[in-house]
Amino acid sequence: MHKFAELNSAQAAQLFAAYCVAQGLEVNAVVQQPTLAELYGATEQLARIEQEFARFLQQPAHPRYQAAAWQLSQPDTQKLQDDGLPVFNWRELWRQAPLTSALLLLCLLVYLWQQLDWRSSSGALQLTEPTQLWRWFTPMLLHFSLTHLVFNLAWWLYLGRQFEQRLGLVMLLNVTLSVALISNAAQYFMVNPNFGGLSGVVYGLFGYFWIAGRLNPAQGLSISPGLVGFMLLWLLLGFFDVLWVSMANWAHLGGLLAGMGWAWLLRKQTGREHVQ
Repeated sequence: MHKFAELNSAQAAQLFAAYCVAQGLEVNAVVQQPTLAELYGATEQLARIEQEFARFLQQPAHPRYQAAAWQLSQPDTQKLQDDGLPVFNWRELWRQAPLTSALLLLCLLVYLWQQLDWRSSSGALQLTEPTQLWRWFTPMLLHFSLTHLVFNLAWWLYLGRQFEQRLGLVMLLNVTLSVALISNAAQYFMVNPNFGGLSGVVYGLFGYFWIAGRLNPAQGLSISPGLVGFMLLWLLLGFFDVLWVSMANWAHLGGLLAGMGWAWLLRKQTGREHVQ
């Protein structure tokens, strides 16, 4: 990605970026403050992007830009049935982010297994036998309530999909497995093996987005200050044990630190030039 312009209006920058994406052009608007935003574009598309940008500067209020922004705001993971009800577009998600989709599906299948046979599923996947190496990773597949499952998978879908589209399947696999290992080890050594959930990996991706947004905005991965505050507060409340649920706090902290470390290691790497 190559920085090609700055605008003194974050709204205008986001409007132009939305229009470019609708036209099949890879453009990111990185908002520094309400009166300053940077625009980054795919290097091999730069000539066309700059032509479109010149046209935008001449007619920023043209309806085509608002129309493109509205079109982009419509959820691309849903479609309408004949009766008007939204349906999750699994095929589109699988095409865009196969690893994100596969792990989501695997967690759903494991949860079904847990409902059918709790003892055998937990016995097979919890970190009860540390000499069996797969157990250092498999606790991330276990979830102990429907709320637990939905919360983690919603975050995984939100963060994992973006990460996979920007940095690729292999990099997401590397980050997921390493963060799972570190977060599970932290919880195992600091507490006990009676834990499970994808939240350690979720906190790892959150930590990555948080730091990458500061160190490498051109990568196109960042998270809003409001969500940062929520996730850090949730982590803190877990350690103070004031919530109505028992949480794997050391897994959360270990995952967060591991994800932040990955963001520092990849601080000079840009996102994909083409997002399929």
